[in-house]
Amino acid sequence: MQNAGSETVGTEKAMPETGDFVVWLGRSPWPARVGPKADSLHRAKAAGLPVPPGVLVVEEALTHSLHRGWVRATGEGFVIADQEALQKALDLPPVASRVAVRSAFSREDGESQSLAGYFASFLNVPFPEVWPAVCRVWNSSHRLDAPFRRDVLIMAMVDARHAGVAVTETEYEDDLVNVTQGLGDRLVSGLVAGETLHLPKLRAFEKPTEAGFAGRLQRLLRDVRRVFGARNWDVEFADDGQQCWLLQVRPLTRPVIRNEWFTYANHREILPPLPSPLMTSLIASCASDLFDYYRGFDARLPEHRPFIEVFAGRPFINLSLLTDMMRLWGLPTRLVTDAIGGRDIGTQGWRWGRLLCSLPVLIRLGWAQLRAPSSARRCMAWLSGFGHAPPDTDSFTNCISDLQTVYTALVREMFSLTQAMSGPLALLRRLGVLSALAACHETVTTRLLTDLDPLREYVQAHPHLTAVLAEGRVPEDDGFQTLWQAYLARYGFRGVFESDIACPRYHEQPETLLCSLLAERPRQAPLPLPWLAWLVYPLWQQARRALDAREELRHAAMQTFDRIRQRMKRLAAQALQDGRLPAADDLWLLDIEELRQLDGGWCATPDFLAARRQAQATLAGYAFPDVFRRFDNFSAFLAVPAEGSRPAVLQGTGLTRGVVEGRAWVCHTPSVPPVSTEPLILVAPAVDAGWVPVFAGVAGVVVEIGGDLSHGSIVLRELGLPAVTNVRHVTRVIRTGDRIRVQAALGVVEILGLESAVTSLASVGVRG
Repeated sequence: MQNAGSETVGTEKAMPETGDFVVWLGRSPWPARVGPKADSLHRAKAAGLPVPPGVLVVEEALTHSLHRGWVRATGEGFVIADQEALQKALDLPPVASRVAVRSAFSREDGESQSLAGYFASFLNVPFPEVWPAVCRVWNSSHRLDAPFRRDVLIMAMVDARHAGVAVTETEYEDDLVNVTQGLGDRLVSGLVAGETLHLPKLRAFEKPTEAGFAGRLQRLLRDVRRVFGARNWDVEFADDGQQCWLLQVRPLTRPVIRNEWFTYANHREILPPLPSPLMTSLIASCASDLFDYYRGFDARLPEHRPFIEVFAGRPFINLSLLTDMMRLWGLPTRLVTDAIGGRDIGTQGWRWGRLLCSLPVLIRLGWAQLRAPSSARRCMAWLSGFGHAPPDTDSFTNCISDLQTVYTALVREMFSLTQAMSGPLALLRRLGVLSALAACHETVTTRLLTDLDPLREYVQAHPHLTAVLAEGRVPEDDGFQTLWQAYLARYGFRGVFESDIACPRYHEQPETLLCSLLAERPRQAPLPLPWLAWLVYPLWQQARRALDAREELRHAAMQTFDRIRQRMKRLAAQALQDGRLPAADDLWLLDIEELRQLDGGWCATPDFLAARRQAQATLAGYAFPDVFRRFDNFSAFLAVPAEGSRPAVLQGTGLTRGVVEGRAWVCHTPSVPPVSTEPLILVAPAVDAGWVPVFAGVAGVVVEIGGDLSHGSIVLRELGLPAVTNVRHVTRVIRTGDRIRVQAALGVVEILGLESAVTSLASVGVRG
């Protein structure tokens, strides 16, 4: 790389004529058989890109000089025998007082191999000393044995203030830049790390978004794509404070692993803090098919970037990928986090030019959203008959295939439904009427709680049942049994963290439901709808169709999940009898590949499973933030947060109206609320349908992470409990027993006093 010298490259003077062995960059005629490095710079120069003045000394100069004896080949390489004759015969024009002498061999900058830095280059060479430098570059050709052209570039030095390397890739909306001040040769040789920048990629019609050299570099990279096409390019540059100069452009032979952002946001609401190895591996195996939903609308979207990646045993969503999708379409990046929660890492608003270019895509997406409820109902009809298999021919492989099919279909339909209701709900929320409208509505997920009311009333009328219920057992009472079996027929296949196939269903583990019957459910009288709510009621009806369909689809999918779960339990019992599993429940510790191996006769030994349990225990110690980057120090996520001053006020997103004051109850998995003489306010990392029975025993809810459109948020709105979501770090800041106030309409959580004794913290946990 050339990037520093005593002379700033400015307006070029008229180029003197050269002989047959030296040709100017950007000038015709141009030799047809030169290597890619020189040819690319010539093409860029001819197209008007800012390339420093330079000439190419072609291979024929070396062969002619050897033939005439001006240069000799010795055992130590090429040496100049007659420099005066060489200079006179080859007639090298005065490029600049100081130049860069660089190899431009035909083996460099190829499509599959760049050989970057393999051959010699010399910077800041005084022009009278150029021929010895050229000879040393020729000498470096001996590092490869195969014959190839040995052209040499001589270019004016750039008095660089910033220099570096930029990578522009078609699958990313940012160009990745590694830059240093002044000299750039130490950067490309790996002697200094430099600074990493992510520059927003410009379209042909867009102006730079950055100031200074970064804006000039944005312009240069945009023009490189214009001249060379939208491919993956590796670009070397130097900026002198006035102009950003192109020093080299070559194909990027290997993709760069980027420091992308990830989030557990949506998964945190539906999966355990540490999902089973089975579910994590299953979700990861479906990642490509999931993102193909969007690629079906827009082929410009990345084909090879992973939508899901696994870190510390958890499937994380590639937030950078979703954000780039919004940026490609010219939409605000906050739409992503509005839907799935987390923090907006893109901070892009509307980009009208891109929006106009993406209009056909967005129209197709909009049409799919209008048809989303009917599509979801067709999917539900299909799910009702899916998931069965003859026991004598069933296998773990078949179960995994069925799970992948159901999970992929569920999530892809969820994409459409969430998009269909996101716009109307966001507008209703902005108008301040969403909580009032939602409080008058009920979905199948909300009925998980409200349909317990007949059982709760029966228990209140028969107090002798409370002792049995407190133990988490089903009373042997005919009236209770009738009501209980009717409830299980409707909801028994639901459960805590039900999206993980390894987690028990209510018909298998009903303790949380049974104990919730002992608590009186707070009832919120719906407020009369304001006039504005009636005015926009048609918009609410449109959103409600998608909302109902989404919750009903999840309900149907969980019923199919339960069918497949029972099949897997039967197969595990057979594996236990055959000696392939030490215990039937051990199947949930295996990933999908290991389950397939069980079909082939592989045995999961006790030692193997003990090591897996130990690994899971270690992974359970990680507490990831709501967003993080690929190259973050994960050991920091194991550290216990340092004690220190705590903020008095935390800000989140209000889901409902109302104000509640009481004692905080920090709970990470659904369990029975502790006994307290004061109102309890649940503080949870995330909530989903599995938390519905818990809501019956609390006066308010604070959630660390969750989108406006998540299942938990929808249920909380419908129940009318004072609730705030997306309160960052709340489970670390607030402790059980703290006195807090929740102002739901403002999205504010206030810490009024530090932890103090609660009457009893005994609670019945949920076994996984």
